[in-house]
Amino acid sequence: MMRMSSFILILALTVLSCTPTEPSIDFGKAECAHCRMNVVDRHYGAALVTEKGRQYVFDDVSCMVHFVAKSTVAEGQVKAWYVCDHATPGTLIDATAALYLHGPAFRSPMRGDVAAFGDERSRNAAAAQGNVQMMDWKAVRQLLAE
Repeated sequence: MMRMSSFILILALTVLSCTPTEPSIDFGKAECAHCRMNVVDRHYGAALVTEKGRQYVFDDVSCMVHFVAKSTVAEGQVKAWYVCDHATPGTLIDATAALYLHGPAFRSPMRGDVAAFGDERSRNAAAAQGNVQMMDWKAVRQLLAE
């Protein structure tokens, strides 16, 4: 019985150690995988994780979109997309589920001018600045891939 439980524990630890974890961005030190600028602004950082567990960080969601659009990493190899929550700088959230605003009030590092929000309340509060367009992930990717 002891051997079986030990085997299950070892198997579980092996599986967990192979599962990619949420990326982290070392702001001020990390280099954008696309444009090579330092990733500094905690409002606009982004990251992706590939199927093989490799992590890439970006200074702006537009760099992340261009990185994949130019096939540096094939879209089919992307396991997860992350963006910084504009309302909680430095906190990464799922880019595919985030809510976005696009407009001149959001001067992102590479001038994508797109801000991500983890909830509707935060996005609506930021939208009160006016002259913004509400977007979802599909619309953001379409806008920035052009």
